[in-house]
Amino acid sequence: MNRESSSAIYFISVASTLSGIHQQTIRSYEEKGLIKPYRTGGGTRRYSQSDIDKLIQIQDLSQRGINLDGIKIIYEMRDKIEELQEKVLSLQQEISQEKIQHSKNEKDIHQSYKNEIVKKTEKTIRRKL
Repeated sequence: MNRESSSAIYFISVASTLSGIHQQTIRSYEEKGLIKPYRTGGGTRRYSQSDIDKLIQIQDLSQRGINLDGIKIIYEMRDKIEELQEKVLSLQQEISQEKIQHSKNEKDIHQSYKNEIVKKTEKTIRRKL
């Protein structure tokens, strides 16, 4: 049993009662691709609490005058924003690690200079002249 199946515990009738949305409306949301309930081996729909929360959000947006195609675009954009935020976070971490490595490399280079650079004093310069 995977994590998705263990969290999807509600039948459509229970999801309908909890969300206050008719079962046929829930099915139409699924047809539009707005919600994707877990399906058992026999094809029975099972809904998680997050599915029910999403159903309520969809209903709220619909009552505000946004059609189902618009709601689908909103969710697609939200998913893309989340994906991009994760990418930004990943890149920021990568930059941070690169800065640390760069700083370490720079320090190592400067340490090596101490062995290679010899300061010339006035006495050593005069001897050569």
